Amino acid sequence: MPSYVALDIETTGLDPQSDAITEIGLVRFNGHRVEAEWSSLVNPGRSIPTPITMLTGITNEMVRNAPPLKAVLHEIADFVGDSPVVGHNIRFDLSFLQRQNLLLDNPAIDTYELAAVLLPTASRYNLSALAQLLGIPLLEHAHRALADTRVTHAVFTRLSEKAQDLPLDLVAELVRAGEPIEWGGQYFFRQLLRTRARAGVSAARHADSGAHGPLFAAAEPPSAPLQPVNPPEPLDEEEVAALLEYGGPFARYFEQYEHRPQQVGMLRSVAHALSYGQHLMVEAGTGTGKSFAYVVPAALFALQNNLRVVISTNTINLQDQLIKKDIPDVRAALGIDLRATVIKGRGNYLCPRRLDHFRHRGPETAEEMRVLGKILVWLNENGSGDRSEINLNGPIERDIWNRFSAEDDACKTEVCLSRTGGACPFFQARLAAQNAHLLIVNHALLLSDVATGNRVLPEYDFLIVDEAHHVEAATTNALSFRVTQGDLARVLRELGSTSSGLLGRLLGGLSHILRPSDLAAFEQSARRATDLAFRLDHDFREFFAALDSFLTDQRDGRPVSPYGQQERILPATRAQPAWGDVEVQWDVAHETLTLLLTLLSTFSKSLADHAELLDEELEDLQGSLSNLNRRFSEVEMSLNALVSSPSSDFIYWVEISPNNNQLALQIAPLHIGPLMQEYLWNKKSSVILTSATLTASGDFDYLRERLYAADADELTLGSPFDYQSSALLYLVNDIAEPADANNYQRSVEQTLTRLAKATGGKMLALFTSYAQLKRTSQSIGPHLAEAGIQVYEQGEGASANTLLETFREADRAILLGTRAFWEGVDIPGAALSILVIVKLPFDVPSDPIVAARSETFEDPFSEYSLPEAILRFRQGFGRLIRTQSDRGIVAILDRRILTKRYGKLFIQSLPECKLKIGTMADLPAAAVRWLNL
Repeated sequence: MPSYVALDIETTGLDPQSDAITEIGLVRFNGHRVEAEWSSLVNPGRSIPTPITMLTGITNEMVRNAPPLKAVLHEIADFVGDSPVVGHNIRFDLSFLQRQNLLLDNPAIDTYELAAVLLPTASRYNLSALAQLLGIPLLEHAHRALADTRVTHAVFTRLSEKAQDLPLDLVAELVRAGEPIEWGGQYFFRQLLRTRARAGVSAARHADSGAHGPLFAAAEPPSAPLQPVNPPEPLDEEEVAALLEYGGPFARYFEQYEHRPQQVGMLRSVAHALSYGQHLMVEAGTGTGKSFAYVVPAALFALQNNLRVVISTNTINLQDQLIKKDIPDVRAALGIDLRATVIKGRGNYLCPRRLDHFRHRGPETAEEMRVLGKILVWLNENGSGDRSEINLNGPIERDIWNRFSAEDDACKTEVCLSRTGGACPFFQARLAAQNAHLLIVNHALLLSDVATGNRVLPEYDFLIVDEAHHVEAATTNALSFRVTQGDLARVLRELGSTSSGLLGRLLGGLSHILRPSDLAAFEQSARRATDLAFRLDHDFREFFAALDSFLTDQRDGRPVSPYGQQERILPATRAQPAWGDVEVQWDVAHETLTLLLTLLSTFSKSLADHAELLDEELEDLQGSLSNLNRRFSEVEMSLNALVSSPSSDFIYWVEISPNNNQLALQIAPLHIGPLMQEYLWNKKSSVILTSATLTASGDFDYLRERLYAADADELTLGSPFDYQSSALLYLVNDIAEPADANNYQRSVEQTLTRLAKATGGKMLALFTSYAQLKRTSQSIGPHLAEAGIQVYEQGEGASANTLLETFREADRAILLGTRAFWEGVDIPGAALSILVIVKLPFDVPSDPIVAARSETFEDPFSEYSLPEAILRFRQGFGRLIRTQSDRGIVAILDRRILTKRYGKLFIQSLPECKLKIGTMADLPAAAVRWLNL
C-alpha cells in the first residue's frame, strides 16, 4: 500500500485570491501507521480577522515571527513528494498551495466526498461530526492545522475500512461512473478496485447496472383491503375510557403507568367526535399524553368499522414517535391487529426505473456522481428508498434527487408494476396506505395533495391533526413557489442541446429506431429547442438583472443589509418606473419561454406518435421531457402572475438572501382557510385538531377564524403538572427595551453570562433573530469558556437533533436557539433547568406574508400579530417542564411584558406558576435559590 499525506491549512479567509495561509499541517501515513509529521505557522503578511482568531486560536502575535509561505514551500514539497494528498474539502487547501505552483500533479482524495458516499445516512459531514460518528477521539486545538490533519488521517482510515466491505461490483460501478468526471473520490475508489481485484476478494453481489434487482425489496403480499362499515358503528365511550383505568390493559402493559384524568377526558371527546361525525378542537396541556388520547379511539374506531383514519403531524419527530413507539404500544397493550403506515409526497420516494435510467447514462458532474454513489451505497445497506433516511446536502443535491424521485409524470401504476414488479418504494407505500387503519402524513402533504388532485393519499373521511397550530404555516409553505436564476439555469442545462442533456440523449436513442426522414424532423425540432434554450438563458439573465436593478433602486443604491432585502410586488410597485424595466425584460423572456413550451409540447406529441417504436429507455426520456415541460409551465404561469397578472389570493415578493446575495422570486397563498373549508370541514365526516397551544388570550377564536373552523366543538384540558411548585417565572424589570438596541443587547449578554456562571449552564436561551443570537454567542462564548461552560448555537452546521443530543450530554453548557427550538424540544430532567426567552416572539412586520395577512385585519396588531406571538410564546415556555419531577426557571428578558398593556395577555396565557418580578442583578441568585444549587 502506498503512503498518503494528509493535509490541512488555516487561512485568513475563504478566498485564495485575496486571503493567505496562517498555518499548515502534514501527516504522512500508511494505513494506521504514522510515518512522519510536519507543521508550521505561517506569516500571512496581513492582519488575521478577529472571527478567524476566535475560530482557530491563531493570533497576530503568534504569526508575527513565523516564516512567510515562500520560505517553507520547499519543505512542503519535499515532505509530500508525489504522494496522494488527503484532506477534508481538499480542493480548498489545494487552491491556496497550487497558486504557488505546489502539488499541481498529486492525486487528491477528499474525505468529504468519501464520507458523503460511504456514510449516506450521516447527519453531518464536517470533520468533527465525522470523527464523533466514527468513534475517533477529538484532539485538543480543533481548527489548528496539525490537529485537524491527524483527525483527517483517522477519518480516512476508518472510511477505507468501511469501503472494504462494499461489494466488488458496486466499487466497479463507482469507478466506471466516475471516470469522465473530476471528483474527490475517483482516485480512492480506483485504487480500492485494483487492490480488491488483485487480492481476488469475493463479496456479496450488487445489482447489475441497469437493473433494479436486489437494490429494492420485493413487494409484500397486500393485506385484506379495507371495506368500511356504512354507516360506521359508534364506539362505546365507557369501554374505551376503561382501557386507561388502573387495572386496565395499559396499566398492566406499562410498568410505571400514570392515570391522567385529562388524558381520559380527551380520549372520550375524540371517541365521541369520531363516532358521531363531529369536528373538534382540543387544546391539551403538556403532560396530558394526547397522542394516546387520540390513537386509542382512532385505532378502535378504524378496526371496528374497517376504515381508515388519517393522522397528520407537523414534525418528523412526532411521526417517528407515533409509528415506532405509540402505535406499537397500543397494538401490544390491547392485543389488536392494527395496520398503520406513514406516507409522504411522491418526491420523497426513489423511483427504481428512473434510477436505472440514470445509472445507464451515467453522471455528468461531480455533484451527480456524489449523489449517485450515496444512493447506491444506501440501497446496498438496505435503504428503504425514502429520502428522509439520507443526507442530501444543499439545493444542488436535492435537485439531483428530484431526477430519481417518483415525482414523475410517467410514473403510472401499470408502468411501475411492469418495470419493477412492485419493488418501487412509492408503490409499496401507496399499497400499504390503501390497506392501513391508521395512516400517518404531514401537514404539508395533507392540503397540498387535495389541492393538486389527490395524487398520493387514498380516500378518507376521518382526520386527526396533531401540532395543529402549524397547519397554516405548513400548508402555506407546501403551496408556495420559489425560483432563483440558478434554478432556471439548472432546468435549462437539464434540457440540454442537440449534443447534451435530455435533448441529446433523445436524439441519440431515436437515431437507432427512426427512418432518416422522421429523424430529420426531430433533429430540426431539437436544433430549434437548443436555440430557444440558449436565448432563454440570456433572457432570464437580463430579467434577473432588471430585478436586481429594481431592488437597488428600492434601497436607494445602498448595499444589501445583513438581513437581506424583501420587496412585496403590489399594485403600487407595478406603477413605479423601475418596475417598467422588469416588465419589459419579462415580456422578452416570456415570449421565448412560450415558444419553447410550444415546441416541447410538439416534440412530446411527436414522440407519442411513435410510441410503438420506443424502448424502455426512450419511454423514460419521454417521461423526463414531460416533467421538464411541466416545470417550465409552472415557471411561466408563476412568473407571469408575479410580474403582470397577479391574483388577489396570492402574495408576491422578490428577495435577496443575506448569506449569498442570491435573488429569488416567491409566491405564497394569502389564506389557507378556504382550502380547509372546501376540502376538510365540508367533506370529511370528522376533523379533530389538537395541540398544546390552540388558544390565544384564553379562547380558540384566533385559530378558529384562521382555519375556518366555525362549526368545530372545543375542549381545553390543562396540564397535570404542578407548575406552582415546579416553575418560577422571573420577569426582569430593569432591562432596556428592545428599541434601545445597543443597551438592550449589552444587558442580554451580561445577564446570560452571569446567570450561566451562577447555575453552571443547563440553560436554553430562545431568540427571535439569528443575527442577535450570533452576536450574543460571540460575546459571551469566551467569558463562559473561561468558566468551563460550553456555548452551543443553532446554525453551526449541526442539525437541531444533533445539537440537542450534544447539549443533553454536556455537564456545563448553554444552548442558543431560534425558531426551530421554540417547540419540539424535549429535554426532561436537570439537563435543562433554565429557560430564557430573550424577546417576545413577534413576527417581523415587514415579512411579506405577515404584512399581506396583516392587511386583512381591521386591527392587525391585536387580531393577528399578538395572537401569533402568544401562541409561539406558550410553545417556548413549554420547553421547560416536561415531566412531573422537573423543576426550573423561565426568565423573560423583554420588559415590554411589564410595560405594555398587552404584556399581561402573555402572562395570563401561561399555566399558573410562581411569579417573581426583579432586576437583572438579582436573577442569578433567584435561580440558584429556586434550583437549590
